[in-house]
Amino acid sequence: MDKRAASFAIVITGVLLVVLIATGQEPRQEWQLRPTDTPDMVNFRVERWKPGSHSSNSHDVPLSRFRGLSADAFDRGGRVQFEYVADAGSLLCQGDFSGRRGSGTYKFQPNPQFAAELKNLGYSTPDEEHLFTMLLTNVSLQFARGARDAGLHPTTSQLIELRIHGVTVDYIREALDAGYPNLSAQDYIDMRIHGVETDFLRDLKTYGYNLSPNGIVELRIHGVSGDFIRDLKNAGYDLSSSQIVELRIHGVDSAYLRDLKAYGLQPHASDMVQLRIHGVSPDYLKGLKDAGYNGLLASEITDLRIHGVDTGFIQDAKSLGYNFTPQQLIDLRIHGVDGSYLRRLRDSGLKNLSASQITNLRIHGVD
Repeated sequence: MDKRAASFAIVITGVLLVVLIATGQEPRQEWQLRPTDTPDMVNFRVERWKPGSHSSNSHDVPLSRFRGLSADAFDRGGRVQFEYVADAGSLLCQGDFSGRRGSGTYKFQPNPQFAAELKNLGYSTPDEEHLFTMLLTNVSLQFARGARDAGLHPTTSQLIELRIHGVTVDYIREALDAGYPNLSAQDYIDMRIHGVETDFLRDLKTYGYNLSPNGIVELRIHGVSGDFIRDLKNAGYDLSSSQIVELRIHGVDSAYLRDLKAYGLQPHASDMVQLRIHGVSPDYLKGLKDAGYNGLLASEITDLRIHGVDTGFIQDAKSLGYNFTPQQLIDLRIHGVDGSYLRRLRDSGLKNLSASQITNLRIHGVD
């Protein structure tokens, strides 16, 4: 992520943080509150306008995080004053409630004790801007301590990034328990950006993969799941992570593995890729099987598809009494023989012809 960009958007579970360039704005700080469908949870939106920027943060938080605000304020309405309290500081809020919604202005009050505790934990002292963002992203002392104790060695800025991307103390602990003791703060950030869950980390270890963080992220980028790795193992494939990625790039999934098995195929990984590249679908395999061609090699099936031999032509030939080999089917199609041509030959009295005879007739313009 380019932190020097003029605008950026970050989405995390329950939190939306957006910064946009908005020139000519007077400094302004506003809050909004509304009830949610979850008891004792409210949606809290915090907005801030400064010369050159506008930030907006909205997330659901427990009502207990507010000091001086009770649930009946939504129904009672009227003027209010309260605090939103976090480790990094407080938002001193004032405003009005009406129609079960509240809005007003706030003032940020940093917590100097929090900054001092972070320094004691080995972090650089956060400035007021850091503290404000830490309040919005819920960077707590517990999280800072947990990240340090787990050996992540994050910077103060990385503490914020970790929380922005949804890294929790539980996530770190579960990754350690899954057998990943040497991950850095940036590794955790990259994994969470690409949706790496700790269940996936455990699955990789279970199936014998000891991958780098980059290798893990690459698998997830290409949609590799623990279930797919399991299905590959169950189907008899012991593949490298790069081979698994190649399969997924070309659309091989668990359902396709089952289709191949139903057809009686267990091709090499490279052959599976070729099958998918050339459009060998489950319907195509079924059509071959229904026409009696259920013992073909993967290479023979690929050749049929490359040369445009569709299952309709194969079934037409079968119904007319022909039992062509895969190579004969290919030769016939190369020379423009289709099901209708075979029927015309039959209707004209030309029956029981060999593939070469049919080809010669087509070559010499017998129609």
